[in-house]
Amino acid sequence: MSGGVGSPPARDTLQSHDSSPQDTPDSGGRQQFRRYRKRRSSIGLFSGADEVKGPLPFGGGFGSPTGERYASPQSLPDASPWERWDSGGEDLKTPIPRKLFGTGEGREVGDLTEGLNVPISHARTPTTREQQRRVTLTATPISSPIILKTVKKEDQLEVTDSAEESFARFAGILDATFQGHFSFPELMLQYEAVCRDLVDLVREEASETHRVTEDRLMRQKALMLHGEAASWSLLWYLFGKSSEEMYLDDDDDTPVTSEEEACEFIASDQNAQLCSRIVQWLETLASKELDYEKKHKGWYAGSYAQKLGVWRHTQSAIRKKTGGIVQHLDPDAPSREQAQLHSEDQKLEESLLEDVWKLLLAGRLEEAQDLCRSAGQAWRAASLGGCGELGPSPTVEAWKRKSRDWSPNAYGRGRDRSLKAVELESGSGHQRRLWKWACFAASNNIGDGPHESKYEAAIFASQCGNVKRMLPVCFTWEAACWAMVRSWLDVEVDLQLSSASILKSPQEINDESTGGPELWPQPVVYQQPRDLHSLFQKLLTGDLVNEAVRRSCKEQQRLVQMDLMLGDITHLLELLRTWIAPSQDTRDSSRPHGHPQMIRFGAHLVLVLRYILNDEMKEQFKEKLWLIGDLILNTYAIFLFTQRKEELVGVYASQLAPHLCVELYVQMIELRENESVPVKYKIFKSAIEYLPFISEDGTKGSFSDIISRVLSKSRDIKSDSRPLAKVEISGQRLQTVRKAHAVQWLCFLPPPSLSSVEVLRAELLARALEYSNVLFREYSLSCLWRTPEMPVGAHVLLGHLAEPLNQPTDALLSLDQLRVQENLQEFEEWREYYACDALYRNWLKIEQGNSVVPSDELSSDEKERAATAAQQALDAASSLLQRNHGMWLAGVDDVAEDDLAPDWIELQCTGMLSSSSGSSLVPDASVCTALVDALYNCGAIQGVQRQLTVDVTVNGKDHSLVDILLRCLPVKGDGLGSNTDYDGGLLASIIAYAVKGELPHFRAGIVLEVLRLDAWYISGDGIQQVQAGYIVQGLCRRCCLPELILRSMQVKAALAAASVEVDDEDCDVLELVASKEYELYQLFSQRQLQELLQFERRARIYSLEVLEASGFFSDTSVPLQNMQET
Repeated sequence: MSGGVGSPPARDTLQSHDSSPQDTPDSGGRQQFRRYRKRRSSIGLFSGADEVKGPLPFGGGFGSPTGERYASPQSLPDASPWERWDSGGEDLKTPIPRKLFGTGEGREVGDLTEGLNVPISHARTPTTREQQRRVTLTATPISSPIILKTVKKEDQLEVTDSAEESFARFAGILDATFQGHFSFPELMLQYEAVCRDLVDLVREEASETHRVTEDRLMRQKALMLHGEAASWSLLWYLFGKSSEEMYLDDDDDTPVTSEEEACEFIASDQNAQLCSRIVQWLETLASKELDYEKKHKGWYAGSYAQKLGVWRHTQSAIRKKTGGIVQHLDPDAPSREQAQLHSEDQKLEESLLEDVWKLLLAGRLEEAQDLCRSAGQAWRAASLGGCGELGPSPTVEAWKRKSRDWSPNAYGRGRDRSLKAVELESGSGHQRRLWKWACFAASNNIGDGPHESKYEAAIFASQCGNVKRMLPVCFTWEAACWAMVRSWLDVEVDLQLSSASILKSPQEINDESTGGPELWPQPVVYQQPRDLHSLFQKLLTGDLVNEAVRRSCKEQQRLVQMDLMLGDITHLLELLRTWIAPSQDTRDSSRPHGHPQMIRFGAHLVLVLRYILNDEMKEQFKEKLWLIGDLILNTYAIFLFTQRKEELVGVYASQLAPHLCVELYVQMIELRENESVPVKYKIFKSAIEYLPFISEDGTKGSFSDIISRVLSKSRDIKSDSRPLAKVEISGQRLQTVRKAHAVQWLCFLPPPSLSSVEVLRAELLARALEYSNVLFREYSLSCLWRTPEMPVGAHVLLGHLAEPLNQPTDALLSLDQLRVQENLQEFEEWREYYACDALYRNWLKIEQGNSVVPSDELSSDEKERAATAAQQALDAASSLLQRNHGMWLAGVDDVAEDDLAPDWIELQCTGMLSSSSGSSLVPDASVCTALVDALYNCGAIQGVQRQLTVDVTVNGKDHSLVDILLRCLPVKGDGLGSNTDYDGGLLASIIAYAVKGELPHFRAGIVLEVLRLDAWYISGDGIQQVQAGYIVQGLCRRCCLPELILRSMQVKAALAAASVEVDDEDCDVLELVASKEYELYQLFSQRQLQELLQFERRARIYSLEVLEASGFFSDTSVPLQNMQET
């Protein structure tokens, strides 16, 4: 693929190694794909290993012969979130860098990651597409059809490390900072490094051939990231860079020089210190741009051959006596003779001056002097050093660095003392004022002529603070801001050093022209701003300011930077809120809202400000910083969630207010409830890794609060035509599978990287058991119909808990605050109950299938299959009943609440009124009134004595449901002390009539299918204290245990009808029910007792018929018919 117009310089090098374009097969055919192809990343150009038989660049890729270094994302499921940025969210491991950023002036940070195992993304070395293509050509010839096929599969080429995939990198650095691996000043530097790395990537992509719109968007993206990098750098200079104090040698009794006095003033004066930090920031930005040009273009300001500034063409023209040019070669000749140099020398001179100006903008004074000397203009180098090596406004860092350089050198110490001697002789600051006055005069006298360089005037003006001569050559916001702030700082230093106490008016200064050095700095004082507000106003409205600078003042990052320099955090937060989440009345259609990069920047900026501002400033902006900050953080967390980056949400959600954090995760869980298990686990992992399990002080949202909200909302009635997400089943109208799936969030294993993993797993399992028992109770009361359909919700719940309960339970049983032993015992009893239920329904399904076929046509296998299923169901039920003699679900929740003294006990129930035929009764006012009367009548005299109250209303969300509220006074054994009867007391007995369909004075055959059931101890002021579990458990005993016994008797009768012998000793249910010791007969209603006796009678008759057929009664005198009559 040959280069063309606009190709990078590297293409020339590539063509020297590869074949020419004319020798490349089908080059014209491939060229037609260039214009409309997708953007290509500099990484991941190949989709598989079949086409490329060698190692891919950058030490990574897919399909490598080695399985470790080039592992696929699927082979690394446990990678940390911040290790996935390199593949757009996939689990790719990235090496830990030793240095994430370079050291600039005043920014020596060192090796931040040395000795730390912190997974921070590395700073990528930009590599051109031509270098990648060269690697490809090394493995496969250019004429290979495989390579041509790979190039044309453009739909497989994806951008794997663009700006959109930077979110994981920022989150990883922030997480490492919260863990203590980095300080927040180091975080700012790393964010700057990441932004600059992304800028390089985008710039490299933009260097390729793209459509106009695509190219414009990429350049805008690069500008946004470049401005963000500058903002992070400014934040470090303002808040992260430590302030150093200046220590002078007390043993040295020589006078303090003006250089030392200036340095001490900058370090002690607040305004001067602020200006100095801004100047250092702007110079660092310009210096980095020079480094970028040198790195990517091979040249930058100052790359000249030697002696190009000696005006050789002018010298030759003078020898030839050419007219119209200067006749002498001294530096003052052009000004003195009012003539110009030779055109070639004039171009070289202008280019030299422009590069000197760029180096001064970058704070590279020594390099600018070296450039002048190498160009043959040593006099110009000397004109830049009138204030010494440290410049006109020296910093403490530069002073200490100079002191370290001079201290071991006797010549250096002597030079320092000679400077002090000169100032002692001529007066402190005299030479400084003389030099600045001369620079001021030179800058005013140069640059007005048509052939005079404005850059030369700006160079002299930068040494004296003459802003009017610098602004005409400042074409960027950074350059103009540097010129004004640097001039302001120099003048403040000159005023401190000046002995003149009375300043003259501008008119007097104009009358005296430049006056003399003794009046310095009066000539430039009135060019300086009063404060930063007026400085930025001049940048926006100044006459000499370039139009590009004025436009830049309105850019988003410029506004952020100006607010940071002003310290106006309130206005900054309002700006971020307007850009990220504007209100409808303030929405400005001229600005982009909700841009991903701006949302990300705003969220991280808010977090950094919360941690780096001192207490005084934080208190001043506390309300805005937390209210608006939470709004921005919540917006960014939601954005990450919509981008399927759930694993990154936790680090930001942990910084939200507790209620916002909990609400955010609850919404995420609800929206992902139908997703796959890996997606759900990402949400679970992000929550349990970054949030405390229980918030002790209430300042952060906790995982426990989130799970409690999720479990509570899963039991709520939705506003659908049917409550919750149900499965319609014949004989069971309401199947709440959604409630069962909610327990899955408690069944995930915590990441092994967390401390106390076993304790966390045990606490999660304990909560899962507690919630599961609540659901088991509700499911059991809604699946009492004798139908073959399984209760899906209960078995889904058992499936979720099967694997966690297979793990060792030592840590689980060691917990005592959640009544783990009682919950585990109840869960085991419910598991046994639903096992019996499943076996019964399996037999009933087989029996119903056989019933449609005449008995004489059934095969022996079918009969044997039905008999086997019946025997299994009967054995399971007999085992449950014989264990503890029918004390199933008794004594599980009989622990006395000695510290409770409830005034009331309350039972809340939501359900549907339905009949065995499958139809439901839609409640209205008359139905509710009749139901109230029927329930109250069930309480009888005991209800009157205990002040029973009954309230029945239509459910507000689903009008096919009713809400029932029962309340009565507690008595000993029922609400006070230990529960001894295990039947749930008065409230359970009343609801049991409705569940069994035996309400007096109510419609016959109507039963209450329970959807939600809760019981509470109530205090005198109506506050729910704790749950009264014994009421619900007693209700389940009243309803489920009689039904289980009746089902076993039904199976027993069926076995007897099938001539299967049943051992009466193992299945003597009647004796168990009639036992006065266990009093199970009290759980039965009158109808259920009658049905029990009918099943027993039928089983006995079938057994007698079998005996008669076998000839057992042949020797007796009592016929079978008489026995039946008896």
